[in-house]
Amino acid sequence: MSLKGKLDMTTGTGWRHVLNFSLPIMLGNLLQQLYNTVDGIVVGRYVSDAALGAVGNCASLNFLFIAISFGLSNGCGIVTSQFFGAKREAEVRKAASTAFVLLGVMGLAGVVFGISCSGWLLGTVMDIRDPEVLKEAVTYFSIYSVGLIFMFVYNAVSALLRSLGDSKATLYFLLVSTFVNLGLDLLFVLVFDWGVAGVAIATVIAQCISTLFSLFYTRRRYPILSFRLRELRFYPDMGKKCLQMGIPSMLQQSVVAVGGMFMQRLVNYFGKALMAAFTVGNRVENYIFVPIMALNAGMSTFTGQNMGADRPERVKECWRKVILMSLAFSAFIAVLIYVFANPISTLFGVSGEGLRMSVEMIRFMSFFVLLFSLYLPTVGLLQGSGDAFFAMLCSMSTLGIRVLAAYAMVFLFDVGYQAVWYAVPMGWLACVALSWGRYFSGAWQKKSLVKRG
Repeated sequence: MSLKGKLDMTTGTGWRHVLNFSLPIMLGNLLQQLYNTVDGIVVGRYVSDAALGAVGNCASLNFLFIAISFGLSNGCGIVTSQFFGAKREAEVRKAASTAFVLLGVMGLAGVVFGISCSGWLLGTVMDIRDPEVLKEAVTYFSIYSVGLIFMFVYNAVSALLRSLGDSKATLYFLLVSTFVNLGLDLLFVLVFDWGVAGVAIATVIAQCISTLFSLFYTRRRYPILSFRLRELRFYPDMGKKCLQMGIPSMLQQSVVAVGGMFMQRLVNYFGKALMAAFTVGNRVENYIFVPIMALNAGMSTFTGQNMGADRPERVKECWRKVILMSLAFSAFIAVLIYVFANPISTLFGVSGEGLRMSVEMIRFMSFFVLLFSLYLPTVGLLQGSGDAFFAMLCSMSTLGIRVLAAYAMVFLFDVGYQAVWYAVPMGWLACVALSWGRYFSGAWQKKSLVKRG
């Protein structure tokens, strides 16, 4: 059960720890995006534009459940990383047990809610007006919801492993799920002709296999995180700490998801061509975020361990260098997507008006990626320090500005469909101002949950 041999970020060169920790996450995130891209390419090229629009609408809704599971698991991971930094082994195990119980129950609730409310969520909340798109979307999401229990448990495992410094494991898990998903997508759509239902079934099976593999890996490699079913307990004191960190993180991620749903409603207002273009644009935008999201996770774990060890000055020194890395990665990717916007869009099978809109969106977004790269590692620092509530406020403010600006441009100033992406940099600029202001205020240094004891 010893913590010996796990990655201790409280000694050594900070930025190297973050980079080495983040690189496997980058590769894992890349695989996750390939996983999602395959769905879009298969339905766009081999089913129909309506199917692509349906999957795109579901992606906005799927992200809400991803946000809940990731936010709660991230909170549990922050608590675990701080106890790890403080060398308190018993509390690490209690936090892990609490995380599994909490995420498992939430995952089961998600399954029930997703299946029973799919028609209402897509027809009323998402306001899909095209009957063909709505039918395909309900089919996809009803099946996808079955896999929510696997997603919640998987995120719990991943967050706990990251809290101990193991970021490579998620790469192994995603390698398995990506190739399973790819093979099953092609089998179910091209051979069995199951359409969007086949894509959804492939996703659920891949999630199940990935979750089982992650649990097997954890049991063999990390006994401190391994539990028999009868050993699992929800510890109220630890649950309070996990929720204290997890709820703001969950709300932060959920606000992003809800903002995305409102943006999807606005996209649906303009019809099928923009639905397809927005689906492609969002897929490409997610690739832009791959390195930045990984550095966010690395900065969060590094900060959690070092605040648990009561070393805030070490966090400050590392943050400056991580910001420079984030800028370098983002600039490189921005140039690539600008140059290859047309062939990327064509890969998804969009054509005509949808293709033109997709290229326009991708190229516009490429100019503003650097804003996001300044924001996310800083929020990772705030989250890892225990300042999760302010990180949540940043996201709420950002999405509020983005959504309000987009709707105002469309319905008050008659800007047109371009408002969907014109509003994005407005929100990101607010992100940078808020998160950097909080960092330089130093208030985050007083938020640590635990000390070395």
